[in-house]
Amino acid sequence: MRLVARIMTGFGIILLGAGAVQAQSVAEPKTATATPFLSASFGASNDLGNSLGIGAGIGYDFTRNLGVEVEFGRVFDVAGDDDNIDHSLTTIGGNFVYHFDVRRVTPYATAGLGWVRSNPDVKNPDPLALYAGPTTEIAWNFGGGAKVPLGERALARADIRRFQVNDLAPDHWRIYGGVTFWIKR
Repeated sequence: MRLVARIMTGFGIILLGAGAVQAQSVAEPKTATATPFLSASFGASNDLGNSLGIGAGIGYDFTRNLGVEVEFGRVFDVAGDDDNIDHSLTTIGGNFVYHFDVRRVTPYATAGLGWVRSNPDVKNPDPLALYAGPTTEIAWNFGGGAKVPLGERALARADIRRFQVNDLAPDHWRIYGGVTFWIKR
């Protein structure tokens, strides 16, 4: 939890400094983007472990500050080192993205709504334990990140988000890094 607090504090400092600098965000109006990413999830509810993941997002920026994105993510095994269970998560969602005007780096805030497909695979179930099979549930997320230009056609992107699920699937944090490419500019 200390790591999450430090990361959120760092993003907070970047966002507070955003209003003091007169610059433009890296987002361009009427532009579509694609972002493949690698991720790590942690802090899952139900005392689950950490896991690696992959995903991709497709975004559209209406203005230099306001955009939307549709995202697909896959977490391989939030059960961590437990040999008796593999627990994958699949997320699909839509998000609003607000880019802050800062020189050389563009911090952003994001929030969205979607679905989480929770798929626990129990290999040696305890006969007395309750087993919840695969479920698909509504989830919402919030977080932030930063984008840095890599050239004329790409941006480096880092992001942290909290996913909250309405019922049985585990809530969790996700941190990711990816490269954003302009599709239509």
